[in-house]
Amino acid sequence: MSVPLITPDEVREFIADYVENNHLIDGVEFSDTRISLATELAVSEFNMIPPAQAVSVNTFIRQGKSILMSGILWKLFSGQAAMLARNTMSYSDGGISLPIEERMQLYQSLAAMFQGEFMNSAQRLKQYLNLESGWGYVESDYANIDRKSTRLNSSHMPH
Repeated sequence: MSVPLITPDEVREFIADYVENNHLIDGVEFSDTRISLATELAVSEFNMIPPAQAVSVNTFIRQGKSILMSGILWKLFSGQAAMLARNTMSYSDGGISLPIEERMQLYQSLAAMFQGEFMNSAQRLKQYLNLESGWGYVESDYANIDRKSTRLNSSHMPH
């Protein structure tokens, strides 16, 4: 059985998503299920960058661990920003207005940052892999022609 290149615990470790660090929420912010979905979505995005490939979560290119991490975080923060947008509201009392949920823009910025990292690095890796697959040689049809038999013999030339 293949082991995924990045585990949910590694994702949480990278962004320090621990109960003791999350002062505004109870527990961790991203569940294993959401991290797994974000991983699948990031791999799908990678596969769609030309030249198209068909790697999976378990067969993702080993050199691409940091690329995959950026893709996972892009998808996680993008999804979380969508959830926060649905729950954004402000409270107004006595002429004072207070936002109840204001993390959406921060999460959108994080999503955009990780998307940029992912797309740039993934495109460079795809170009590298594409060039690497082209090394070798291309056989010419002329390689099998006997040069001696194709030389013009002066004795056969008209005078």
